[in-house]
Amino acid sequence: MAEQSTSSNLIITDAVLNQSPVINDAENVTINYTQPPSTSSSDEDEWNSVIKLKKLCISYLEKEGELLHLQGVIVISTLASHFYHKMRRKFNERNSMRKLMDLCISYLEIEGKFCLQGVSAKEEIPVVHPAIHEINYYGKDKVPVVERYDPKGQNELFKDKIKKVVRFRDLLDQKDKFISIVASAGSGKTVLSLRLAKAFSLLQRLCIHLKFMDANYEQPLTLRQLLLDNMFPGHSEEFYTSCFSWMQKNADKIVLILDGLDQAQYSLEKISPKINYNACVPVKDLVFNLCTKHFFRNSLLIITSRPHAVLYLPEVARPQVTYALGDLSLEDTKELFLAFADEDLWTKIKKSSSQMLSMCRNSLMLQMIISSNIHLSEDIGDVSTPTRLFATVMKNLTYSRNFQFPETMDELTRKLQVLAFAATKHGKVVLTAKELRDGGVDPTTIHDIVVQLHCHRHPISSRFLEGNTKFFFCHQTFQEHLTASYVVYEMPLGEFQDFIETSLFQEHWTVVRRFVCGVLFDLESKAVSGDLQMKKEILKKHVIQQLEFISEKYMNSGQKHGVGTKALTDKLFDLYACVGEGKDSSIATKAAEYFPTTILLPRLMNSNLVPGFLYVMKHVTKQLDWLSLGYCNLDANSFHEIASVIKEMKPGQIGEMKIQGNYLQPSNIDDVIGLLRVVRDELWMGLCFIDDDGMRRDADLDERNQLQSALNKIQTGLEVYVDLDTTLHTQK
Repeated sequence: MAEQSTSSNLIITDAVLNQSPVINDAENVTINYTQPPSTSSSDEDEWNSVIKLKKLCISYLEKEGELLHLQGVIVISTLASHFYHKMRRKFNERNSMRKLMDLCISYLEIEGKFCLQGVSAKEEIPVVHPAIHEINYYGKDKVPVVERYDPKGQNELFKDKIKKVVRFRDLLDQKDKFISIVASAGSGKTVLSLRLAKAFSLLQRLCIHLKFMDANYEQPLTLRQLLLDNMFPGHSEEFYTSCFSWMQKNADKIVLILDGLDQAQYSLEKISPKINYNACVPVKDLVFNLCTKHFFRNSLLIITSRPHAVLYLPEVARPQVTYALGDLSLEDTKELFLAFADEDLWTKIKKSSSQMLSMCRNSLMLQMIISSNIHLSEDIGDVSTPTRLFATVMKNLTYSRNFQFPETMDELTRKLQVLAFAATKHGKVVLTAKELRDGGVDPTTIHDIVVQLHCHRHPISSRFLEGNTKFFFCHQTFQEHLTASYVVYEMPLGEFQDFIETSLFQEHWTVVRRFVCGVLFDLESKAVSGDLQMKKEILKKHVIQQLEFISEKYMNSGQKHGVGTKALTDKLFDLYACVGEGKDSSIATKAAEYFPTTILLPRLMNSNLVPGFLYVMKHVTKQLDWLSLGYCNLDANSFHEIASVIKEMKPGQIGEMKIQGNYLQPSNIDDVIGLLRVVRDELWMGLCFIDDDGMRRDADLDERNQLQSALNKIQTGLEVYVDLDTTLHTQK
């Protein structure tokens, strides 16, 4: 007799599905259930079946690597094989296979890193990986009602939540039973999950990798159907029974990786009942029981997701540990960049638009930037701001692969602008299939809009939208750019004026505001007339008013003494970012006129804020009493950009300057020397350099000698505070 219980008005049976296919379109499939025969399996049968299952899992991983153009998995296999043959003579048959595999993984960690966005398996490419941070983020945080739009980037979201930095190797040695890996679009969640699956397989674990988007079944399933029958169709009932029996007995040898929680069409917001292994229930109930460790208690469960989706899990089903993927290092960024393009393009971008290099540290954005610049002439100034970058990418979409779509890209773009504005206005990052249909967009064809490029060395392609029942733009910035385009080109003039006066300068519209300024102010050299010209004048008037108002409040706030000024600092530097995005010199001149004489950069100086700040600084002619870059977490590249502008200012134009507490490289000593003629009274620079272990340090003896030599060559009363005990000044 079939066991029955009730959950969400559904009759639960122990029926199973015979050889059902993997289902991508859950709305249009019918599953026929059949009663399984009563069978039992021996230990030997189970083990033989599991060996076969492991081979199927590895075959799946390698197939996914090829289909997704993800080279990392294949590189790992190649490196491990190379290392095995290199080391096997040092091992005999009595040596532990686990020990050998441990050395393989250690070798991978030392000799190569992980490729986030790869290419053809036939080509050799560098292996790089993102930063991995253990964070304290979810805990008992309030569950959001919808997938919320947040104008802050992921780095800002997690910077005050980081507990420690970890290595890929640490993820393979988990003591916890349930972990999550979160990251924004394009950061490498899926690729990292595939690499983990491959590595766990090398470590003799049974690792099943399942994408949520491939498991959006509307019909109820058993756990076996979800993990085995549907994942690996076409095998015998005895095979599935033996494998599942072994899994229940050996949970400590199992790793389950569920990729892309944000792509699930169901919500896990409500607590599901505990069920047995044979219950046939909605997929959300199976996932919930996996998360609470009711199933496979001693297994390792790994879920990847965009950050907001994990908050849907009730507290009892939250991960024990969460890891956030950060940016690529600058060195890895360059290495990956050169795999797709040549060094000439890297040099051109670094010279003409170094802001783009900081954006390249997200793998998806790196692809977009190469796509927009690869075929341009020697002068790449046309793609020197994020606004120009995304405008170029949108233009490139006109030439993208576009199957079955009945309209032009321009017509589609106008519809997406309306949808993006509505989503951003209501604080959402998700478009449902119904919303797309209501907006005149066919959700079954939108998948075929692909950002595609044939570079000098490797092809690059990324989907414009992700999802099958819930749709995300491949990067949130696309939603923001389309929203800004709607405001500029489609919003009626009267509504536009009201929007500027009541909404645009609120924090919610931070990134959209920059794009609106970038589009309208950048129309200076073009023939602008009618409503568009009036919109430009309206926006210009309000930006200048905001600059004057915020600058005056900033000056009156006692900034030098740190009296409650963080919010004002953020507003001021965001306005500078808007000015830099539009590159309107008349607005920059006004911003320089209102520029505070004592100013402190934000403690978390985002690299995207640097270009706007510098664009304004180039127009500053007044005397500055005090400028602090102290403890702003500036890296070597950002500091170099800032110093390059400051050293062109008039001698003695800055009274006191602080640069301590940053992350400068030894090469930045030349930048510091360039400041000596501009700073008049005091330069504070303790703990501004970084050592080989990533720790802050004071200037070493050689750097101090270089500073002293430079001071002796100029006539100045400047005192340089190298550390708490050492002061340099001109020696006569």
